[in-house]
Amino acid sequence: MQGRTIGILGQAWRATVTPAGDVYPWDDLEAVRWYVAADDRWHIPADEVAVRQRSIDGAPVLETRVRIPGGDVIQRVWVATGRLGSSALMMEFENDSPMAIAIAIDRHDLLVSRPVAVRSSAGEWPAPGLDIPREPTVIPVGHRTIVRAALAISGSAADLNIGDFADYLAVARGWVSLSERASRFTIADLRDSQRVDEMIVVERSEIALNPASFSDAPDAAVRWLLEGRELKRMELKETDLVELSGAVETISRAAKRGRIAQADALTGFKAAAYLLGMAQERALVDLRKVVAKIVGSKKSTLMNMLNTYSAGSDVNLIVNEIENEFAVMSDDGVITLLPGGMKPERLGVQFEVHGIAVGLNHRVSFAVRWHGPNAAVIWEVVGPDDVELRSGVDATWSSKNASGEALWRVENVPETALAVSDNLSFS
Repeated sequence: MQGRTIGILGQAWRATVTPAGDVYPWDDLEAVRWYVAADDRWHIPADEVAVRQRSIDGAPVLETRVRIPGGDVIQRVWVATGRLGSSALMMEFENDSPMAIAIAIDRHDLLVSRPVAVRSSAGEWPAPGLDIPREPTVIPVGHRTIVRAALAISGSAADLNIGDFADYLAVARGWVSLSERASRFTIADLRDSQRVDEMIVVERSEIALNPASFSDAPDAAVRWLLEGRELKRMELKETDLVELSGAVETISRAAKRGRIAQADALTGFKAAAYLLGMAQERALVDLRKVVAKIVGSKKSTLMNMLNTYSAGSDVNLIVNEIENEFAVMSDDGVITLLPGGMKPERLGVQFEVHGIAVGLNHRVSFAVRWHGPNAAVIWEVVGPDDVELRSGVDATWSSKNASGEALWRVENVPETALAVSDNLSFS
């Protein structure tokens, strides 16, 4: 089913939110659907054309807009924790129109922030004109007002109030913070008209809520390693060395038999090297032998082979692709910043990246500000000291300092690039 996964870490409950804002729990309970009574008719979001959805900052907090006469109805869906160890599926409805409306939700066991419509004394259906199989909870919503409803997931609804649960902005901030444990981006990059930094939060939150299972299929093994790398970086999972060994063996056999592209195999091995880390020296020696056989090289270092031959992989994560644009360990002890040079769309544009993982045990942060045609760079490297920094923008520059500032010469910078000084620091 198309949609986003929602849930909270530490609890098993998960659901899929469709592009229309309907919620389908994974535990085979009935779907939670919603409907809008405007002054013209009942609007069924799943059947409407004028429905738009976005996630808040890339988090599993979904905002769906349905067009009605005079404006929109805005639905927000998220999962939140509350007091007494409780959790709930939260739904918020905002009437962004000049007319009063009603929201119908096809569940009865809800906590609500406003009184609900009930059957009349004559037993009349509380949602006249709405043809659905079961009686809904109907909440009147005045113009320019907001109401909330919640379905308790854990905890007793009788002991809870809707105000006990975190609001959607707090939950979104929590998910963004989780993603930024791994790395953080302040960049203006877009992909398919979407902000790349939000796409990374989307990807990491989906991995956290619905990680890939270990598999003996080659492509699935690569994906499992890539996701394991992100889970480790977000401090959500430690590496299972037995499963890691199995994944490497699966990919190695497939590569020898031509059942997986070389670039895809090496992308998986690159993630495996990070998961092993410097403490697993013997395993890294064995991994280098595997990689050397695949690429046909006896003298190259592990990092050089992985960086050189894994380019162009079709089995990858967005975050890996983006991070590789900003920093890679191009050889043992050599970290190259912006290895592909300065993209035209970044000329004259300020940006910064924090905590990019390179090699086995290094994290790189750097920022670029513009001083006329030159890029002013401030950097910091966390990890063992024996590294050399190089630039894919200015071939004349290198440094062995763990932190510092420099000016890079950049070609074809537009005249609109202005000198900016923000007193930037990573300390």
